[in-house]
Amino acid sequence: MVVIGAGPGGYTAALKGRQLGLRVALVEKETIGGVCLNRGCIPTKALLADAEGLLWVQRAARDDIIDRAPSANFAGMQRRKADVVGKIVSNLDKLLTGTGMTLLHDTATITEPGVVATASGKTLKTGSIVIATGSRPWIPPIEGTDLPGVLGTRQMLEIEEVPAELVIIGGGVIGQEFAALYAALGCRVTVLEILDRILPEVDGEIARRYASLLPGRGVVTQLGVRIHRIERSANGLRVIYEKKTKENVVSCDGILIATGRRPDFRGLGIEELGIRVTNGAVEVDPYLSTSVAGIYAVGDVVNRKMLAHVAAYHGEIAAENIAGSVVPARDDVVPACVFTIPQIAWVGLTEEQAKESGNAFRTSVFPLAASGKAQAMGEPKGLLKLIEDARTGRLVGAHFMGPQVSELVGELTLAVRKGMSASDVTDTIHAHPTISESVRECALGFLGEPIHAARRIKTFS
Repeated sequence: MVVIGAGPGGYTAALKGRQLGLRVALVEKETIGGVCLNRGCIPTKALLADAEGLLWVQRAARDDIIDRAPSANFAGMQRRKADVVGKIVSNLDKLLTGTGMTLLHDTATITEPGVVATASGKTLKTGSIVIATGSRPWIPPIEGTDLPGVLGTRQMLEIEEVPAELVIIGGGVIGQEFAALYAALGCRVTVLEILDRILPEVDGEIARRYASLLPGRGVVTQLGVRIHRIERSANGLRVIYEKKTKENVVSCDGILIATGRRPDFRGLGIEELGIRVTNGAVEVDPYLSTSVAGIYAVGDVVNRKMLAHVAAYHGEIAAENIAGSVVPARDDVVPACVFTIPQIAWVGLTEEQAKESGNAFRTSVFPLAASGKAQAMGEPKGLLKLIEDARTGRLVGAHFMGPQVSELVGELTLAVRKGMSASDVTDTIHAHPTISESVRECALGFLGEPIHAARRIKTFS
């Protein structure tokens, strides 16, 4: 098979294909690892890890544990980030080439089913093709987005100095992660969001709790705005926006556009091949096959859930089906994480989605203020929420806000996927002292009383 794109979906498909005995060519026009490894998941998490460390020493100084909190060396953070990314890319390159696959740094076009042509003049004939070309940032039609100092996430990761004042256009996952990072570094951040809330994908109660922390972190959030234009100013840039029919202006020396991403399959020639595209995404069946036999698509280009772990999972499924299996992609229960400070993670239905379903359900909430580990870490402001189907007792959603809660969501993803109940969780002993034992405490709420907090149950019918 020929795989076009070496992000998480593409390189996983290629590796799985080799494991299954397929001859594989992997074509990537930029750097192996795609956006996730080079310009997204990994570099942002490296920077956020350092920012969390900085916040820890600041708290230590306030608590008289150390004499004073040192200032951040942003250039050093950028060097460490580049080193982390470089090592992972190098190791991935060795892993891929070590399997015996053909790895081409080139631009590809599908000229006909079973034929891929590259910009360097190579022609690859194959039984199957996997489109794994990912996504690109969506830039809203706002006047001034082309001005110097107006950056996308790719450019934002390469800046050499922390801006004194940063405006982030977009209050979703990407915008909030960058807001958390730069606010921790002392930058005054203003987030402008067209909707009436931040983090629209997140459970409403969790999003509101997180939003309540932002003013204390130096982040100003303006909701329900309409941005008119971006202009140069005497000292940098300014954004003119409307809120409740009133025109407002915010000045800054940097602007980040964080308004989401769109599937990217430009230049592949899929329109000429007659591959069906719906709402800007490549249409696939449950087996990730497109409307043209022998051509598959995975990850962001199919726009089911634009997450690296979904793309990687798709890559495995596509390779298995190409190798002769008949395996549907079961991507209906998928964990998601927001690497803010503190983190947010969830799986399954939000409370709002549960209400929309029309089914009776119950929620149980456990505050991390009642967690000994959270108190010991100095991070007691989070909460856990579980949602169960009131008729069957099955867990249908789990939502977390707190330190390192991205590491907790796997347990509840398994529980929701397998239709487990609260008693399945409570019957399992959890280690102490950990944040994870709060999952059991939260589940105990459905069965009677948590041990370390007052019961907080809501029933919706």
